[in-house]
Amino acid sequence: MPWVEDDCKGCGDCLDSCPVDAITINNGKAEIDNVICTKCGDCFEACPFDVIRPNSENPDLRGGFRDTERGTGRGSGRGSGQGGGRGQGKGRSSGRGQGRGRR
Repeated sequence: MPWVEDDCKGCGDCLDSCPVDAITINNGKAEIDNVICTKCGDCFEACPFDVIRPNSENPDLRGGFRDTERGTGRGSGRGSGQGGGRGQGKGRSSGRGQGRGRR
């Protein structure tokens, strides 16, 4: 989902690029209706000021932390992997003590 940074100039270039008319200009700034938006990304390309950004870059959706702030750091740090590093035992043996061999 795209979002619009506060320094949008309201030029309207993004309006023409949107195939589903999900963008309007309100109070001099573009607003995207994310219910209508198909996330095609055409507005990213059309904006000459590069102020329409993907949600992955939205600080409000990342807890609002800035470069100088830190989160709570909650998390176990443990994966859900299995096996403990042991293989399945389906490879070749080393030949020691396996089978009869020559005497």
